[in-house]
Amino acid sequence: MTENAQNRSITPFIIGGLCVVLVVLVWQVIPRQPAGLAKEDIPTTLEEATPADPVLSAVEKVRGANPMEGILALKALAEGDPPNVDAVIELGRFSIQSGQIDKAKERFVQAIELAPDRAEPLVQLGMLELDGGNAADALIHFERAVLVDSTAHNAWFFQAQCHERLGNPGLALAGYQRFLPLSPDTIIEQAVRQRIDILIQNS
Repeated sequence: MTENAQNRSITPFIIGGLCVVLVVLVWQVIPRQPAGLAKEDIPTTLEEATPADPVLSAVEKVRGANPMEGILALKALAEGDPPNVDAVIELGRFSIQSGQIDKAKERFVQAIELAPDRAEPLVQLGMLELDGGNAADALIHFERAVLVDSTAHNAWFFQAQCHERLGNPGLALAGYQRFLPLSPDTIIEQAVRQRIDILIQNS
């Protein structure tokens, strides 16, 4: 077996491994918290210690001992006037965790309509389409995401994944190369560099 043939034979495993690792990182809800608190801003009472961000407070309840209370709080925020976009996105994430994929898509579409300048819901919707085997539809969302925010590293990564599945190795290579300087994780960066080497060898 030639070296190129060997590379092609392991391609599905590399692509799948990269995708799984980054999906775990991207879908993880990263708590939002204010940076650079001054000494006088440090809470001294329980009331003061309550998170100022109502979305963060609701998310913590969902993850803690009061999940239903947290979900209801997120729904109230999402249905407010004006609707809270972060709450809509979080509801979409929790819908994914509970296996309600169609509901999650509805939430992310709603978030895109409310905040067309936000890359996050576009990436989330694209990931759902890609996971469902709809690479062409997913690519549309990832392309929109990088137009909205050229630093959206996960959008560049999954855009490259779409191009590989659609048989566009040159565009996949370009996507991975845009991803590298933005990568927040060295393990993923190393795997992507290996994938780039294989694409170059096969070109």
